[in-house]
Amino acid sequence: MGFRTRKKKVAACKPNVIPILDAVFIFIFFLLMSAQFLEIYEIGSDAPAVKTVSEDNKDKKPPLNLTLEVKKNEILVKTGLNGDVKKTVGLKDGNYNFGDLSQALMEIKKKHVGETSVIIKPDSKVEYKKLVFIMDTCREVPGESPAIVAKNDKGETVETRELFNQIIFETII
Repeated sequence: MGFRTRKKKVAACKPNVIPILDAVFIFIFFLLMSAQFLEIYEIGSDAPAVKTVSEDNKDKKPPLNLTLEVKKNEILVKTGLNGDVKKTVGLKDGNYNFGDLSQALMEIKKKHVGETSVIIKPDSKVEYKKLVFIMDTCREVPGESPAIVAKNDKGETVETRELFNQIIFETII
């Protein structure tokens, strides 16, 4: 007599992914717990512009070209294409004398109300934190000082608390 064998239905074999998912979620948890979250601030600055002097600009007044040459022990405030030194700001109690720098910038702004740019040429030895303070000093009149009132190129009287908002860093080579 022949025996009949029953064929069993074989269920489709599915891989068990639960242990792998558990390991991935635990790994993500440890990554998040070990991460350091830092607040990064960005200070806007423009790239230096290069322009050649054309014949059209000869009858106009020369550009201000306000440059702050920041060295470790002093700041030289220069104007004009030749870089004439208008003021030298030294150290006071280990920091730059920001009051003198602000006064010098306000005097220049009174004569050139329409000008908005300043070029900062830092030495490689100057700390970043000090450069940020210099940039803040360049941007606006200190709170205790009165606003600047002067006549612009069109002869209109202008009142402003802004000094030089467009800050350009000169490349250090």
